[in-house]
Amino acid sequence: MNRSPDLTDVLRDWEYDENNNVRFITGEDGRDLMQIRQPMGIEQYDLDGRPDGRRPEGELSWLDYYLREEANKEHSGVSFVLGDTDFQRLRSEGIFYYFRYLALFQMGQYDRVSRDTEHNLAIINLLERCYQNENRLEMLQYRPYIRRMNAISKAMLFLADNDTDKAIEELESGLGEIEGMEAIPTPNFEFEKLRSTQHLAEVISQVRNARQVSSTGDGFRARLNAELNRAVDAEDYERAANLRDRLRRLG
Repeated sequence: MNRSPDLTDVLRDWEYDENNNVRFITGEDGRDLMQIRQPMGIEQYDLDGRPDGRRPEGELSWLDYYLREEANKEHSGVSFVLGDTDFQRLRSEGIFYYFRYLALFQMGQYDRVSRDTEHNLAIINLLERCYQNENRLEMLQYRPYIRRMNAISKAMLFLADNDTDKAIEELESGLGEIEGMEAIPTPNFEFEKLRSTQHLAEVISQVRNARQVSSTGDGFRARLNAELNRAVDAEDYERAANLRDRLRRLG
């Protein structure tokens, strides 16, 4: 029987510390990687492409592969249909991206959060177009949440540039899209839609209130950081450790 390598030394070299459990490294092949020390192990994510570093069928992701197949079929005048195996591939890929963008959100890497949420929204759109099985609702029901994270990450990039008007515009765009989403017959969809609209409305209000205090200077930045911190911290699984301190480093 083959013996698997013992990871004790690896884990001992990086003891778990909940306040210092993420590091960014360059892999042996030059890839940019993110490592997360969990209480019982270490997770590793590629920062670009698929989080697991794989290239299915030579493409950057299963999404890219199926979008190419869809385009080829349409060019030939044939309808493109996804099967159950295709759905499972896209579903698993979406989960990988979800875990990565949650970690990146906590680290304040909002450009990559925007990219990864766009990826998962594109998966949902593809499933809606090309997969007829009701299993697709497993993914479609989370569209409000993903769009909310997408809007917040984009808004944070504008705030980093002190462009409050663009930030509010992005948040309002996300809010409008979520409010206009057609109902999905699952309890999770209704819950996520309600929570997402409430959350975005709260963040918009906080940003506007902060802007009214002062349009320039440290007072505006401090107030904006504090208000955004309270809004984002309203949900535990989105909590970014010491978010207020990281936001203060944005500008």
